Amino acid sequence: MRYIGKLMKMPGVIAAGYFTYKGEIRDYMGSLSKTEAQRLAAMCYANLRMVRMQGNMLEALTAYKPNQEYCGLHSANGWIVRGAQKSICVVSDSFCILNNIDGSLNAILHLMLNETKEAQDHLI
Repeated sequence: MRYIGKLMKMPGVIAAGYFTYKGEIRDYMGSLSKTEAQRLAAMCYANLRMVRMQGNMLEALTAYKPNQEYCGLHSANGWIVRGAQKSICVVSDSFCILNNIDGSLNAILHLMLNETKEAQDHLI
């Protein structure tokens, strides 16, 4: 079964899909029109780039001492916005829109992280 198909079977999921690292919709399922899906893909890509930049800046601003760990925010691989009724979760090149009342953001994030752990990072 395709990964977005697994997401769509989870409680509360409204839509799920993939986007390219150029901000184009690759594939999606759920209650979105093609235009809405394309706009969402462009937003997911733009926000992922912004989150990556912020993580890189925080990494650069963290005071390091020799042989100590980095702050761990470099090359951030996703983001989440949780609203009063709905949430959007982006991991790697995939997105999921969730109705908060009917579903679990923790369960969605767990599945998304597991399914994308081997995904290549082509974000430029």
